Amino acid sequence: MLNRMTIRDAAKRVIELQRDYTGGKVGEREMLLDPILYAYLEGRFGHFTRQHPVRRTGTVKPARVDFRRGTMNPVLIEFAVRPPSGHGTLYGSQNRSELRKLCRMAAALRVLLLVDLYHIPLSQESLRRSYEKISGGQGNFVRRAVRVVYVHRKRTFDFLWRP
Repeated sequence: MLNRMTIRDAAKRVIELQRDYTGGKVGEREMLLDPILYAYLEGRFGHFTRQHPVRRTGTVKPARVDFRRGTMNPVLIEFAVRPPSGHGTLYGSQNRSELRKLCRMAAALRVLLLVDLYHIPLSQESLRRSYEKISGGQGNFVRRAVRVVYVHRKRTFDFLWRP
């Protein structure tokens, strides 16, 4: 069964696997970690699609969700990576568009997966505060909660972001 805990455990395992490649840049940025995470999720759970197009009201070009599993009541996953250099890409202000995209979608589970490869983990409180400042955006549509899942090799946690 795919839920926030199994997604968290999958990301933690991918971090462990990525660390086996010493001396290279394997998986150190989002687009480099994307195929590793996709392969792991597809192999472990099956029925995943990558860069799944989703229609949004009032837009011509469809948005894309990083990973989608299921059909009528899917699991949607957007993810962001903080590289080993520590440049911030995990805070709420940097993931506003992903949150707004996810909160509009009807799904069994909407997850923003934050993968941290820096040697010092972020604190849950500082990360949560940065997401509390983000609104669900404007427009006449239902906004749903998004589960924010943080994964570092030393620490994992999650919290619910409500638009």
